[in-house]
Order: sequence, then C-alpha cells, then structure tokens
Amino acid sequence: MAGFASLGIGVLLAVLLFTGLLATTAVAFVAGDLPAVEDLKNAPLPLASYIYDRTGQKLLYTLAEERRDLVKLDDVPAVMQNATVAIEDKTFWTNPGVDVGGIARAALENFQKGSVTQGASTITQQLIKTRLLGDEKTVTRKVREAILAVEATQRYSKQDILEMYFNQIFYGNQSYGLRAAAKTYFGITDLSQLTLGQAALLAGLPQAPSAYDPVVNPDAAKMRRQDVLSAMVDEKMITPEQAAAAAAEPIKVTPASTPIVYPHIVFRAREELAQLLGSDRAAYVGGYKIYTSIDPALQDIAEKDVRNQVNSLKYANVNNAALIAMDPRNGQILAYVGSVDYNDESPKVRGDFDVAGLGERQMGSSFKLYTYLTAFKEGMTPSTVLWDVSTGFGDDGSGRQYRPHDAPGVNGSPENGPVTIRQALRESLNIPAIKVTALVGTDAIIDTVHQLGIQRDWDRTQIGLSFGIGAGNMTLREHITGYQVVANMGVAIQPSLILKVVDKDGNVVVDHSQPQGKQVLDPKIAWEMSDILKDNTDPNGSWIFGSWTNIGRPAALKTGTTDDIRDVLAIGYYPQLLTAIWMGNSDNSQMYGISSAMGPGVLWRQFNQDAIAHYQWPAQWYPRPSGIVDRTVCVKPGLLGGLGTGLLPSASCPGSWRFTEHFIQGTEPTTNDAAWWGAGCIQPISQNYSWRPDIIKWGSTKATGRLGVPVCGAARPSPSVSPSPSGSPGPGGGTAPPATQPPPQPTPRPSKKPRR
Repeated sequence: MAGFASLGIGVLLAVLLFTGLLATTAVAFVAGDLPAVEDLKNAPLPLASYIYDRTGQKLLYTLAEERRDLVKLDDVPAVMQNATVAIEDKTFWTNPGVDVGGIARAALENFQKGSVTQGASTITQQLIKTRLLGDEKTVTRKVREAILAVEATQRYSKQDILEMYFNQIFYGNQSYGLRAAAKTYFGITDLSQLTLGQAALLAGLPQAPSAYDPVVNPDAAKMRRQDVLSAMVDEKMITPEQAAAAAAEPIKVTPASTPIVYPHIVFRAREELAQLLGSDRAAYVGGYKIYTSIDPALQDIAEKDVRNQVNSLKYANVNNAALIAMDPRNGQILAYVGSVDYNDESPKVRGDFDVAGLGERQMGSSFKLYTYLTAFKEGMTPSTVLWDVSTGFGDDGSGRQYRPHDAPGVNGSPENGPVTIRQALRESLNIPAIKVTALVGTDAIIDTVHQLGIQRDWDRTQIGLSFGIGAGNMTLREHITGYQVVANMGVAIQPSLILKVVDKDGNVVVDHSQPQGKQVLDPKIAWEMSDILKDNTDPNGSWIFGSWTNIGRPAALKTGTTDDIRDVLAIGYYPQLLTAIWMGNSDNSQMYGISSAMGPGVLWRQFNQDAIAHYQWPAQWYPRPSGIVDRTVCVKPGLLGGLGTGLLPSASCPGSWRFTEHFIQGTEPTTNDAAWWGAGCIQPISQNYSWRPDIIKWGSTKATGRLGVPVCGAARPSPSVSPSPSGSPGPGGGTAPPATQPPPQPTPRPSKKPRR
C-alpha cells in the first residue's frame, strides 16, 4: 500500500507540473489556505539566548528551545554548500523548487519495492516542510509543500533559500542550523575551519539525525559520510583522492551538552528574565544576550570563603551556607552562593536547593532592623530606654503567659535593667525588642517591611510579639532587599541579577546599569540605624560581636540566631558593599558550640576583607545628613554601659553616666531625668504601666549588676554603687510610679521565637 501511495503522489505531482496546472488545480485539490511564502523570512526563528557574567567574557548558560545561531551564506564555505547540495538536492541550482524527474524516479522505486525507501524532496521543499508545514505524512501536505516550494523559488534567490536552509534544518543533538551543529559536534564557531570530512558528516545528518548521530552511532555516521563524499565525486565537486583522504579522517565528536556555570545564579536570572521579557519562553527563542551583574572574581572569592568557613565548622555540625553580596547603591548583585556545593546531594546540604533565593527561614535577631526602624519612625530614639527584665505579655494562646528571655550567655539569660535601644541592639537583647513590638504593633512592623520593598506578607492573625525578633519566615534574598534601603540611606532599588539585556539586533532592551531609586525611608533614620549597627563591628563598641567582625574600617552589622541554633545569620554593609550570610543544615538539624558571631560573622569578616582587597576600596562612611543633632544624656558609657534614663542628666544622674547620642531633630530630649530618681534608687518608669510589677520583682530578686543602682520599691540590700549624693527622691518618697503612665496594652499572641 505504501508503494501505491508513493507512486500516486509522484504521478500526481509530475502530471500537475508537466501540464502547467500546478498553481490552480493543486490548490483546488488541497482545498485549503496556504501559509504565506513570505513567512520563510518574516516569521522569527527560535534563537538561543546566552547568559553571561557582567563582563560578557564568561558564558554561564545557553537558553534554547532550539539551539540555533544564525549564519550568513557568505560565512558558509563552498565545501559545506557543495556537500549539502550533492547529497540533498543535486539539481538545486537549476530546479523550480521541485525535482520532477526525481519525484518520478522515487515514486517508481518505492512502488517497485512496496515501501517508501527513497525520497525526492528538494532543499526548498525541506525548508518549506520544516519552516511552514510540519511533517504530516499525507498527500495534501506533499502537494502544499510542492506548491509553496515553487512559489518560494519565484520569490527568493537560490542563495537566500540555501541560507535559510542552513539556519533552519535540524542536525540532531538539540542543534538547529549549521553553526549550532558545527559547534555541538566539533566545537567550531568559524565555519571556514570545517574540513571536508566534517562538512560531509554534517551534510549527511539532516536526512536522519538520530540514525546518523556520530555520538551514539559512529559507524552509521561514517557510512553516511562516505555516501556524501561519493555524491560529491559524482558531481565533480571533489576528486576521488580528496574523498579518500576525507573518509580517512577520524570522527572526533563529543556528546552534546549545555554546560552551566553558577547554576543557582542562572536559575534566579532566568526567573527575572521571565518577568522582564513578559513570558517564560521569550528568552528561549529571542536570541538575547543577557549580562548578569555577577563579578566572576568576587563570585570565586565568595565560593572559596563559604567553602573554607563551612569546612572549618564541621565539628559544630555546620554543613551548608549561602551568601549574597550586592552594591547597595545600584542594587546589582555581585556574588551569589545558593549553597556550599551545588553537587553535594547529602541531606544536610542538598546543594541543588538554593537556600539564598528559595529557603524560607526565620532570620533571628537580624530581623530586629525592621522592628527598631518602626520604632524610630514613631518617634523613639537610640536613647529610648526599655527595661531588659523578665516580663509577662499575656496569654500565649496555650493558657500560659508569654515571658520571653534574652539569649543565654555563660551565666544564663541576662537581665540588665533600663537599657537604651542602642545598647539593646549592640547586645541583641530580645526583651527590649519584644517591648518595642508591643508598643508599635506587628502590623506597623509589617508595613515597614513592605515599605522597604519586601513583598512577602504574613498571616496577621497568626503572628504574635515574637514576630518582632524574627519569628516570621522569609528568604535571604528578601532580607537583603530590606537592608539595601538602609545601606543606601533610604533609597530603595530592587536588587537584581540582570545588568543588561541585548536583543538579536543589538538593541538594549533592559538596562539596570544606572537604575532609578526611590526614597522610601527618611535618610536620617537610615543614618541613625547605621550608626548604631556600626558598633557591632567595633571592638570598642560591642563586647559580644566587635572582636569577631571587625574589618578594619567602619561597617554596620546585625546577626541572628534561631531557636536551638538551627539558623545563624550575619548581614552587614558599608557604602560599597552589602553582604548577607546564612549558615545551617538543609535537614534543619541543630548546630552546637557555635554563635552567629563566630560562624557567619567570621565568614562575613573574611569575605569583606577579601572584597576590599580585590576592589581596593577606600574606607568610607555615610555623610551625616542635616537634621541630626547631638545631646549628652544620662547613660552609663562603655562596652558594658548603655544603662540609664536616656534623658538630659539631672543633678541626680551619677556623674560618670554621660553619653553623647545622635538624634533626629525634634526627637531629642528636652527635659532632664529628675523624675527617674528616688532616694538612692531609680524609679521603675516604663512605657507600659503593666510592666512595672516585673521591674520591681526583678529589682527584688536579681542582683542589679551592671546597673549598680537599686530599683525604687524593690526589697533588696543597699546598692554597691549609689547615685550622686545630690539626687533627690522622686514623687512619693521614691516608690510611687511616675505621674502619668499609658494604660496596659493588649498584646498579640506570640509564636515560636528566635534568638540573638
């Protein structure tokens, strides 16, 4: 039956051509609309896109539905053109688009053998089939193909048709078009370097790319190459001696592959591209050149430092880490490490999972940035005093009272008494942050997070006060988005891995080299926060973190640790670079014998020292904005200081309790702290009157240690350090509450809390 069908098609086409009725009778026969032959050139070919580093020197990945690079016929050597014509269409340069004699011969051959063993499609017909019609094996399709082949020959030159063929045809192994095939099989991009043997092998592939695949079927490929060489000899294109020499060439090919450099970067860049170009498919067919913002030298430094630090902490069950480094001035991500080793499949690493971009984890105390920014927006200051004492905040939803504590140290969880916000952040104390959360509300903190460009939302009915110390999940990529605003003095620029996108015609369609930012946060608040966080990298500013994180120049830093030490983080910046780091295990197993300072803090220090050495950046800090004023307040100075009233010193303030603090103009204290002082004691003044009993209880049961001053109304021995003798008792003989106190405030139900 196949033979009769083939004979019928051949006879039909031959009759139509010989009788001159092809353009009319055949159209009526197929009774359907034909594609426009102009689509051969006008309809865009699917073109591969290439992802590079920021320099364009390192290819990271090729995005392609069909791996294809366009080529001009002038760039195709004559040997390649001749090999293709010899094996695919001997009459190409003279036929009208179809080979009538070839059709008749093929039809007779197939009829005699009872099956389709010989084809007669010209190069033009193959182009029409693959470009416009598809490969449906029907009489109708063959007639339509012939009609369009004749039209194409009338519309285009033979050179145009051959060029379109070389760009369209499939050569196997995901290679569409001649240039892609030469690169896939031989690593050749300059087609003039093709040998006769290589050209013959490529020319033989389109008829049956799988059957003649030189990678998996080298013997079949060799036989097919010989067929091409013999055809070239028959057509007097080469001599028998040349054919013999080409047939003796060894077939050296490599399996087709799409190498990927920096996989996590490529995957996240691909997602950004889909948003920028409007679809997931656009980059796979558009022929773009995509330049990421990645600096390959800094990326290599990041990968090396991450690997070395994780290896040094294996004893503490630290097995994985992620790092993002960006220029906060323009949002360009310069280094991105999604895991310590992409190829490590162990449960504690799961290297192919991008923790930096996809890992939704608690950020621990590094989240306190948003809590205290909210406080500053609502008028609190670095010298606002909050009592760091065990405090009950109402039912936690299980019938028990929520009573948070600070991260335990060598002597248990400390309770320090009245500390300023500056000191609370220096020591990453949880209780003051919880109190701020109760005062401003979790909704206000979420609003701040959104204001800084983080789109994540949380179920507001399910979060409680511990949200203010990091109990809400987010990704490191989101987290660095928020910090970028503060590190850029309130100007938000959405972080990006895409620097520039150029289309196939050389037009720049995306340009993030000079992004436009938006002022979303008061620069005075950003500067004030940065000035506080700068203490954490100064050995003279933070006794907990400074010795671990100092990089020899001013830098802001905040760390975080979640419950049971399952996540540790460090995120810090100076004007030229912002770096966020996570450490932990992908199976969420607990680490031990480690802190955020000695884990990610040390990695942050090493990476930034290496980055500074690489870029040779000068030491810089942020200029002080107008509208910042200084005041001397009653606060105990020193590494273990930060205790006091935070107001202007009255005569009762101990003479050594003096600290110069920065304030946004209008928030600076204008009254002294006389109301804080009783007879040799300090009043339990707080923002919420309901917290006062816990303050007095602390004063009665805890040694005041660093405070050195008893709490008025607390039953305890005489203090070891007394206030200035000039102090005067407060109202009611030093035991009464202040004249005015806000009423007790309802508090949201807390959720699982992280730690420092």
